[in-house]
Amino acid sequence: MKRHGAALIVIAAIAILNLGSGSRADDWREPSPESCKTDLGFVFDWCESRAHWPCGIHDEYRAACQAGCVMRLCPEQISCTELDPMWCGIPCEDPNGATFWRDSQIASERCDHLMDDQDGNGEWDSQESRAWRDCRDAIRTERCPAYPARREQ
Repeated sequence: MKRHGAALIVIAAIAILNLGSGSRADDWREPSPESCKTDLGFVFDWCESRAHWPCGIHDEYRAACQAGCVMRLCPEQISCTELDPMWCGIPCEDPNGATFWRDSQIASERCDHLMDDQDGNGEWDSQESRAWRDCRDAIRTERCPAYPARREQ
């Protein structure tokens, strides 16, 4: 019995220590609306994490992408100020602004149903990705009418 008790204490201690190790952002669980109210830092970490699309893959626009992700997940916590134009002062078609990335993420999510193997041949080919891109671009254009002009450049 003593052996089991000691093992339980060791397991409990390891579990407690592991709670503080690693990045909370590596959790695959997307922040909830409650996270926006109680742990906004977790939302920022999650949006910046390389474990999550899309901000981890856009080094040039990383800060703007993170801001757009936070703006999408926590719209109630975002207020536009003149202190940092990245949040609201940059036009929606410019990838240096948060609005561009928020709209891109929303468009991608709405078109995710087209990311599957549509013809059932076991491969996702360029025709199938074209349907996803067209859907994404249509939603981006709907959210930001200036978007196509930038895309065509």
